[in-house]
Amino acid sequence: MTPPTSGSGCPPANSRYPLILQDRTFHPDGSLAYTMTQREGEDTPVVNGKAYPFLAVEPRRYRLRILNASNERFWRLRFDVPRDALPQPVLPFWLIGTDGGFRAPLPMLNFLIAPAERYDLIVDFSRMPIGTNVTLTNYNAPVHYPGGAGPELSEVMQFQVTRRLSDGADRTTPPRRLKLPALAPAEPQPHTRRREWVLYQHKLFGTMTFNAVPFMEPSQDFIKAGSAEIWEYINPNHDAHPMHVHLVNFQVLNRQPIDAAGYQADYEKWIHGGRRPQDRPVLANFFTGPPIPPDPDEARSYKDTVKSYPETVTRILIREFSPPTATIASIPGSGTVLPATYVHHCHILEHEDDDLMRPWTIISDRDGRDRRRRRRELSRPDGYEPAPVHPAAGSSRPAIGPRRS
Repeated sequence: MTPPTSGSGCPPANSRYPLILQDRTFHPDGSLAYTMTQREGEDTPVVNGKAYPFLAVEPRRYRLRILNASNERFWRLRFDVPRDALPQPVLPFWLIGTDGGFRAPLPMLNFLIAPAERYDLIVDFSRMPIGTNVTLTNYNAPVHYPGGAGPELSEVMQFQVTRRLSDGADRTTPPRRLKLPALAPAEPQPHTRRREWVLYQHKLFGTMTFNAVPFMEPSQDFIKAGSAEIWEYINPNHDAHPMHVHLVNFQVLNRQPIDAAGYQADYEKWIHGGRRPQDRPVLANFFTGPPIPPDPDEARSYKDTVKSYPETVTRILIREFSPPTATIASIPGSGTVLPATYVHHCHILEHEDDDLMRPWTIISDRDGRDRRRRRRELSRPDGYEPAPVHPAAGSSRPAIGPRRS
């Protein structure tokens, strides 16, 4: 997440706090219990390792840097105040950064944060009378999201305005006047390559994969260094998935609803029919509505994790695949050597551990030429082609934990 910068006008170190959110279950003796083989989610909110904590604050601006470190829980968060504290029941705040760093300040009342996402906020307690309790509240975010039946958690923690204002005044810059990097909207070029990633699950509670290919199969996706791509996460399932891409920052381009049942049926036929490229289902044939712009907190933000909503294709724009090839921090041999393989995966930990992860490889111009030459050498006049990967669609491998999607 964004490091603090000298002279940025953001709240100083004594009013800047990381908040690491998790949900956990405890045995009667206080030890941790893992229950996700029996249910969805855990039953106790934990912040920075403490259950139901509080933070004593001054009536001033604070910078709160929030990480969702839950296994699978999405949180929809707001700052609730007593009815007599403000004309409205929630305390407004400002978003100043996301996964990839600072962004233009955005006023907000609530936000939805998926596992692995980071939100950099400025919350102003200056209008709160001494003695006021402000409650960080979770609401309307079932686990699994958006339609699960796991334990509901409401109160997460409290900010207790009990400390007198130090130094006589809050000298930090009001958020609307902060000079932070402004990112242009995502506008891909017409020739930008598109790459499809299907969140495939043959049957309920079965193993999940990308494109029906197990994680341990060799990389099949080769990307030219310095190029740009649009990745399309096609989610025909009933649950949302936080998709995390290693190495790069990206922008959320848009989302588009699809006929999920129809696409899943045709995709199954394609898998069982031998995966011939010319027979692969055409995504555009399954759209049920126009593209939807990114949410305001996603727009004009650099991200490395994106919410892939159910029955939807979610598109991200990766402007440049450029690994650090030069020496890093004066450490000999620390630069990346091409070809270089990275991964992307669902950040629901039980999904990530159960094969919803795939490698992808950055190659140089020379690597690309060599691959094209090898393909030509493999071509035979009798029409022979190397056998495609065929993971068993109905694999009996057990899933980890209950899953609805």
